[in-house]
Amino acid sequence: MSSPMDFDVGIEDVGVAVLQELWSRVTLQTAELSKETRDVVIEKDSFREFSRSISELDVLLRALSVGKIEAARGSEFTKAALEKLHDQLRKARRIIKNYTSGSRFRFLLHSHSVLSQMQGLAKDITSTVSSLQLTNLDMALNLKSMNDEVIDKLNSMEFRVAVSTEMIASEIENSVSQSSRNRDNAVTLLEKIAEAVGADANASLVQNELALLKQEKEEMEVQKKQAEALQLSQLIQLLYSTEIVSSPRSEEISTYHRLYPIGSFMCPLCNKMMVDPVAIICGHSFERNAIREYFESGKKDCPTCKEELQSLELTPNVNLRSSIEEWKKNDMDWRFQAAVSGINSDDHLRKDEALDDMQVLVATPRYAVRAAKEGLIPKFVESLKDARLNTMAAVKCLYCLAKHCDDQKQEIVAAGAVRRIVKLIYNGETEPNMLGILLELSKTEGLVENIGSTKDCIPLLVSLVGNSNPDIASKARNVLRNLSSNTHFVVKMAEAGYFQSFVARFNQAAGHQETRALMAAALVNMQLKENSINDLKDKQFVHSLVHMLSSNSPACKSACVKCVKKLIQYPKMVKRFLSDPATIPLVLNVISFRSDPTLKQEAAEILALLVKACQPPEFQMYQGLQELQSEHNVGLFLQLVEKSDPQFKIQFLHLLIELSNKSKTTQSLIRTNADAINHLFSCLDGNQPFVRRWAMKLIYCVSEGHPDGVPLPPSPVKETAINSLASILTCSPDFEERSIAAGIISQLPIDDIDIDEILLRSETLKAIHEVICSSDEEFGGIGAPNNQDKSLLENALAALLRFTEPSKPELWKQVGQLELYPSLVRVLSTGNSLAKQRTAIALAHLSRSTNLSVSDSIRVRRENSMSPFNMMNLFPNMPWCCSASAGKEISCPIHGVACSQRHTFCLIKADAVKPLLQTLSDTNSGVAEAALMALETLLEDHSTLSHATAAIVDSKGVEAILQVLEKGSLPAKEKALDLFQQILNHSRISQTLFQRSEGILIQLLHDDAIRKKVALVLKQMKVLPDQSSYF
Repeated sequence: MSSPMDFDVGIEDVGVAVLQELWSRVTLQTAELSKETRDVVIEKDSFREFSRSISELDVLLRALSVGKIEAARGSEFTKAALEKLHDQLRKARRIIKNYTSGSRFRFLLHSHSVLSQMQGLAKDITSTVSSLQLTNLDMALNLKSMNDEVIDKLNSMEFRVAVSTEMIASEIENSVSQSSRNRDNAVTLLEKIAEAVGADANASLVQNELALLKQEKEEMEVQKKQAEALQLSQLIQLLYSTEIVSSPRSEEISTYHRLYPIGSFMCPLCNKMMVDPVAIICGHSFERNAIREYFESGKKDCPTCKEELQSLELTPNVNLRSSIEEWKKNDMDWRFQAAVSGINSDDHLRKDEALDDMQVLVATPRYAVRAAKEGLIPKFVESLKDARLNTMAAVKCLYCLAKHCDDQKQEIVAAGAVRRIVKLIYNGETEPNMLGILLELSKTEGLVENIGSTKDCIPLLVSLVGNSNPDIASKARNVLRNLSSNTHFVVKMAEAGYFQSFVARFNQAAGHQETRALMAAALVNMQLKENSINDLKDKQFVHSLVHMLSSNSPACKSACVKCVKKLIQYPKMVKRFLSDPATIPLVLNVISFRSDPTLKQEAAEILALLVKACQPPEFQMYQGLQELQSEHNVGLFLQLVEKSDPQFKIQFLHLLIELSNKSKTTQSLIRTNADAINHLFSCLDGNQPFVRRWAMKLIYCVSEGHPDGVPLPPSPVKETAINSLASILTCSPDFEERSIAAGIISQLPIDDIDIDEILLRSETLKAIHEVICSSDEEFGGIGAPNNQDKSLLENALAALLRFTEPSKPELWKQVGQLELYPSLVRVLSTGNSLAKQRTAIALAHLSRSTNLSVSDSIRVRRENSMSPFNMMNLFPNMPWCCSASAGKEISCPIHGVACSQRHTFCLIKADAVKPLLQTLSDTNSGVAEAALMALETLLEDHSTLSHATAAIVDSKGVEAILQVLEKGSLPAKEKALDLFQQILNHSRISQTLFQRSEGILIQLLHDDAIRKKVALVLKQMKVLPDQSSYF
């Protein structure tokens, strides 16, 4: 079977091919026209001059490239101009052919008309060639000169009729119009004609002319050109009147009866051949509607004899109607025979005209049958290949034969019609009748294989389904429907992007599991788009596909699992599968019962994808998802994690992670399964890195946010587990592993002292320090690559919070020893929102720890009534935080000398106040609240409130707080109000900031949740009175 056509060919390439084909047809027409005009014997000087000009045009065109013209004038203009030039050249050839191949007498008679037409065509050709602006192209000078010369010659050319020719034509007209003819005059005229055409006035000339005239007369009769037929008949009689040859009496009678009955068939009123003739009382006949309108206008006489009528009764003229119908039948028969003769001829112009006539005739079933019997089917198909012929007329003929001749359809296919039509469509010549042929042929079951197997047929039909012409689109869909009985064909349709037939065929294949398995396997390898999914989400299709999982055939199950796995990547398909109550039970059956481990793995992946695609509210909607979180099924998945080979464990771990993310029930079942927990932590020390990573993900998933933290195994396994986590965080080369390990450490039970001791002995804090420092470009060391997942930093900061907890002095003192503070502060500027939030919380913990540790020192300082400056003067050699010997640090206005120790943290000393205030602009949830919490630690000692608030104000803290009040979350606004109130109590702010804050707070009075707190602040600002209704 032939391979499908490459559809990567661009639209531009097809357009260039069409232009090149059109260019070739134009050059062919110029060559043929030049040759044909050269041989004209009447007025030969004019024709030869014309022939030379056309010949030069042919040379010019063959020397040029259509691509250059297209580049200069554009594709659409070039195509239109070439089509116009082709039609003009073709018309000129037809004019010449009509007269030079026929009677020379007739040519003389019509010489003036012929020359006039040629004159006009010469002008038209000149105009079209000029429009191409060939002289503007990059070509040789001699070609440019030739172009100008051709245009000048054609434009100035005159086709003049010689006086002698005009006189002969006039004598012919006078002679044929006379009812009686003189022999001598006829002979004299014949001699003049013979001299004009360069022949002898003998019997041979007369016989040849008679044969040609008779043939042309018959053709005119077939074409219903009655006036032309009558004139030709008169010319024939003129030749007979010379008596050089005798005229058969039977021919004259036949001619008479064939030409002259028409007058009696014409209605005198409408001047059209009657269809429903009726007679009036005087005996004259008219077309029914015409005479009725005549009488309705108020007239009561006969339109022909003017006799006043006593009755306006209309009587059907049955005899006349029969005669008209008989005449029409005979007329069509004559036309049909002429068309058959023309189609069988080698004359392309004659064949072209015959095709035009035949396409009208074969629309009648009787003539379609006759055309088939005449053996014209191969002729019609051959005509599709000839660019010189009317291809669309040949298509119409084939369509009519396919429609009316069922017994000839096989011959149409055998003649190559299907392949030829496909090529025409591929080249952009799409027309409804082309699809009509395929549609009629596809109705015959025995021909479906021939059509569908034709190279590129199905992809092209699919491309036409969306055609802007509704007739073409409808026919394309119907052909595809007729081809849908073949499974291979519906698969090809789907591969081309058309799934309606695929879905219908799949649904009809009940009981044919092999067919469905074949189709499902094919679907796995297809590219799917949005419109494809709209077809595939068919309820019956999904149900049928899912039930393939109950098949006893491993191949059928495998194809189904792979197909479902592919489809659930699309949200619309997820909902459809979950809506089918059989989906999850049947997938579970694949996992529960004996089956191929790979199938089990893929079934688990399907369940994981289904769970992942659902939002928590949707998770409760579907019964199947509820079943997944049952104790039995969660236990089953945990067993499979424990017992499966390493390559299969991962998928069941993934499934449990997705379930845990959506289901608290699943989390609880895993946490309370001691064997499962032991196995998960045992994976941390295994030699399977991928299994270790997924096991850690599950541990983190069931721990995150749980009040009891990580569900640790009992000792001594617990100690091993924590040391393993510390080792992974410290030593693993995999950043994701380190991130997960840090996340699990952050969730370890907070009140377990044993855990604190294990962490103190480990290198955990140093590893956290390294991660935080490596996130800062100013630090060297082992850093993560630029594309490192930010979760490592986030989780490292989360783990750090355990070490900064104020209630764990041994841990936070270790933080101070590592001098981690500068890196932490920089995270406030460089980290993402979550990193900033966790950093701010860590700084708040550290600051609060410092407050607790230095409170006694401050009290001692106050008791001695000695300021920090006095202390410096008294003990000049001590390294105070505000002295030059202490690294030129700024004096701490809050803690004084108490925070000068190296390992003691102070927000002021660490220059953290401004970064914290800048963090307030982050509107993500929790970030501003954490920063405000850290700033609040400066205000915990009431004795230093004025210094603390002044430090915040000097760092432009009021502006940052007001920004939170304008744009922050409700919890952030509440904290910001508390901080702002403290500032108002213990510091002064500028009048500008005061006025701005007044406006913001007044707006906040509309917020019911914080209205009372806002009103209290405004009261403090003396904006609201004490008895305001806001209290």
